[in-house]
This record gives sequence, C-alpha cells and structure tokens, in this order.
Amino acid sequence: MSDAIMILIVDDMEDSRWALSAFVRKVGFVPVLAQTGRDALATLSTQRVDAVLLDVRMRDLNGHEVLQQIRKRYDTPVIMLTGYGNVRDAALSLRCGANDYLTKPYDHQMLERSLRGVLTNHVSKPTVRLEPETAETLARLIESMGMGTKVQRVIHAIKHVAPTNLTVLLHGETGTGKELVSRAIHDLSLLRSGPFIALDCGAIPESLIESELFGHEKGAFTGATQSRPGVFDLAQGGTLLLDEICSLPLLMQTRLLRVVEAREFRRIGGTCARPLNARIIAASNINLEQMIQKKEFRSDLYYRLNEYPIVLPALRERKEDIPDLVRHFLDIERREHRTSVSGISEEGLDLLQNQDWPGNVRELRNTIRHGLVLNMDQNGLLTTDALTQHFGLSRWAQNDYSSVPGGLGATPRPQTPQSLCDSSCSLHANSFPQGPDGQIPFKSIINAARHSVERQLLCQVLEQTNNNKALAARLLQMDYKTLHSKLKFHKIPGKRGAPAAPVQRTP
Repeated sequence: MSDAIMILIVDDMEDSRWALSAFVRKVGFVPVLAQTGRDALATLSTQRVDAVLLDVRMRDLNGHEVLQQIRKRYDTPVIMLTGYGNVRDAALSLRCGANDYLTKPYDHQMLERSLRGVLTNHVSKPTVRLEPETAETLARLIESMGMGTKVQRVIHAIKHVAPTNLTVLLHGETGTGKELVSRAIHDLSLLRSGPFIALDCGAIPESLIESELFGHEKGAFTGATQSRPGVFDLAQGGTLLLDEICSLPLLMQTRLLRVVEAREFRRIGGTCARPLNARIIAASNINLEQMIQKKEFRSDLYYRLNEYPIVLPALRERKEDIPDLVRHFLDIERREHRTSVSGISEEGLDLLQNQDWPGNVRELRNTIRHGLVLNMDQNGLLTTDALTQHFGLSRWAQNDYSSVPGGLGATPRPQTPQSLCDSSCSLHANSFPQGPDGQIPFKSIINAARHSVERQLLCQVLEQTNNNKALAARLLQMDYKTLHSKLKFHKIPGKRGAPAAPVQRTP
C-alpha cells in the first residue's frame, strides 16, 4: 500500500464522492475521501496524498479557500472540479494555483488524462504549481472560449502540444478562434519569449506571397532597393502562424514543403540558406483533404503540417458556451467603452442561442457590440429589441427592400401587416407545423425571418455592387470572410462583374 498512488477526493455530495472513488479505483489508484474542506486539510496534515480532486462549491470552506491553504503548505497537485458553465470559477482556480480544472459531468477520458498528467509532472518536478504566465494564459483562454465539453477537449489538446516542437494544423471555420488558439500555443510553449508572427495567406496577392514568406535581397527584382526580411526571418526564435494555408498557390506549397522538411529557407535573390528556428502553426477554414482530392493542395505538405491536428468546433455545435461568451464580451465592452449595460435579458439570451452563427464567435461579438449601440433599456440589460434590430428583423417587418428602386440609400416602402401575413409568405403561420392546441413555433419563425432578411439583403447589395464582394462587405461593415461564409450558407451564386458604380446615399 505504501507504493500505491493516493488520490484525495473532496466533495460535500455523497453521490459525487462515490462516483469519483469508483473512477479512481478503476484507473488503478487508491481513493481517500473528505466531505468538507476542513476534513481535506486535516487529511493532508496526517497522511501522504499524491493528488487532490477538489470541488469548488462546498458548504464550509469553498474550493478556492481550501486551494489557497493547500498552496501555502504543500506542493500537492490539485485538480479543481467546477460546476458546468462556471467559467469564472475555472479561471479563478487556475489563477489561485490549481494544476487543472474539469467541469461536471466529467469526461472520464479527460479526467484520467489530466490526473496522470499532473502526477507525472509532480514526479519529475516537485514544485507543481503552474507558472503565473501559464495560469493566466489558460484562464484567458477559458474566458474567451467557454467551458463546454468540446472546448475542454481543445484546451487540453493545447496544453499537451504546446511544450512540444510538433507542427500544429488547426481546422476550423472562419471566426472559430484559430489565431486565439495559436497565440495560446505560443504562450504556453518553450518559445514564448520569442515573437509571434501571423500571416494571412489569403490576404496577400499571389505576386507578393513569395516575398512575404521568404523576404528578398537588394536588387533581387525591379523595385527591390533594399533587403527585406520575410516572415520566416521575423519569426526566428518564436512561432509563425500561416493562416488560411489553403490559399497558397501550388508553387508556394512546394517551396513551403522544402522549408518545413529541411528547416531552412533562402531569400529571393539570396545565395545562402538560412536556418529556420521557429515553430510553424498552419490553419485552414477549408477541408484540406477535399482540396487534395481536387489536386488543389499537395498531399505531402498536408501530412507534413498535420503532425498534431486540432479541430475547432463551430459555435452552432457548442451553443452551451454562448451564455459565457456573451458575459465575457459584455465585460470587455464595459471596460473598453464604459457602457452601462450589466447583463442580458433572458429573452435576448434565448434569441442568441437560437441563431446558426455562420460567422461563429466573431459574428457573436459583433452582434453584442451592435446591440449595445441600439440598446435603449433603462434596467441595464441588453434586450431582445436591440438584438432583433441588429439581425434586421424589425427592418424586415416594416420595409420591403426588394421593390425599392434606389437600393439601400432609397426610402423603403412600408409593408402592411396584411402583406406580412399573406399565405404565400414563407413566414406565414400555415407554413409551420402547429401543436395540438394550435400553437405557433415562435423560435422557428424567428430563425426563418432572420434567414429571409439576411438573404434578401445580401442579394440586393450584391446586385447593387455588380457582385463586387469586397465592396459589398465594406457597405455592410462586415468582414470579407464573414460575407463569404454567409453567401455560402445561403447558397447565393454570383461571379465578379464589372466595377460597380459608386453607391448613392440619400441624406
């Protein structure tokens, strides 16, 4: 028994203690039970304990108070067990010195991986408390992404791959937080004292991408009046994020493969190879395996970059994180813009949780910002009215833009309630299945209305700009990538036409 690994389980709920003790035995460890925080501190003072599973919410001393006492006296690793969705509890736990956190109900695979991880680190490094910079990085990551099961898997993957030198490939739609994750990997890595350089491969003209990547020497081509470093030079000793790697031309993919394999590069016009001492993280919002099948992406480059893949879930796949994300964005807006809004109404939160979010977290944040500008509530809450104005529902309900000859700048023709309720309208009550008492599914109508308005507005702006998507994005004050995602979502076709005439705006 002296060689057995002892795990102290601290929880004031008998069912939770029983379930955790059964799990601890199953993975080969010996459980020691404590019902209160004081019992836990007494146990630590009288017997050897190798790790602690500590609940946050307890009746006598809460988990954070117990954690602070443990940190003052012992170097025993502690994993905090937080209630589902308590982002602030998890962030505070890490800042107070916890080695890890998990949410209830537990994912047993992640719990075992976390437990074995802290035990291994404790054997190799007796002082197990996370460095303040590491704890702060993880806390910020939790606050920015949420605490759903899918996000927990992403954060655990980040923690495991960050200390290694593996090349990471991030898969995820636009707006899912690929740059945020890349920065976290950098901040948790051994190269965190070096630079973090991000290059959006899709935002650079094909004629300039080689110079941006490799740099050039003076006189290498017409106009090269002086030497210029590329991103491989700038990222030396740090991390290089190649965002939207799917946009790289095939010729540049070939040259990048050489750099990744040989860990060296040569500037344009240069005669000597330079060693590359930087970690490469690649990111794509398009399925690269499908591009390989279409001969649009090199398979050998894909397998070389895909040493450690991380898939970032779309917001529609993790809607349980929306309440925490909304609170986080409202906190940011209060600090940065000194807004008086203190929270969000239940109806407003329900509306947000029933959107599809093709622009993902970026679109959610823009919605919060716009809603705060429109908000007129006197109780300090972000309301449904402000959010529906952002989505265009109130505009749809009052105006018919499809018949306005002057486009966006013209005065819209008001619709009558009768025209809105016409049976041919896609939002007519008869278009939806009714319950046994004749109920109308309000959420379905809201979603259909939003989609109808969004598609109608996008089609009109594209027609007005002669399918110039860049101009359309500027008119809508929308990110270009978000516009592309919405066009794809609504299946709106269109080819680039001639330059559009300037948009006429009425005073």
